[in-house]
Amino acid sequence: MMNRKDVLLEQFLCCQKKSHWFVSFEKAVAGLTPEQALWKKSDSENSIWELISHLVFWNERFLKRFKNIAVLKLEGNNDTTFTYMNELEWEQVIERFNMVMTDWYETIKNSDDEKLDQRISEESKETWSESLSSIILHNAYHIGQIVSIRRMQGVWSKEQGVS
Repeated sequence: MMNRKDVLLEQFLCCQKKSHWFVSFEKAVAGLTPEQALWKKSDSENSIWELISHLVFWNERFLKRFKNIAVLKLEGNNDTTFTYMNELEWEQVIERFNMVMTDWYETIKNSDDEKLDQRISEESKETWSESLSSIILHNAYHIGQIVSIRRMQGVWSKEQGVS
């Protein structure tokens, strides 16, 4: 029987590299070119590159907090997180996402169960268990957007995991 830590670990794996009920990040970005990653249907939407930048920003920020590492005050707003990694090469963007997800997995795996019951900050009533669940859902949501964008581009087939 899986305990809640096992469930969280499994969900992080599903987001990163283990397609299950939804396509994993690994499968969602497989074979993408930088040009495809930068493509936008319109200026009011985000590109795949921007979505991944946003995911890396928030995952790194909350991982630091989970590890009790101070984070700087957010400069700008949530919209600015979508351009967080514009200066990197495409392969570096993919690697950065995978690194933070692997770090999350190892950090949770090696944490005490009591950590999951702790509040994420003195100002918040949310526990780490609740916050991690939201982070996983946030990751899955944006990974789904990546697949949707690929479908709009015509560079996705149902054999890749979603019909």
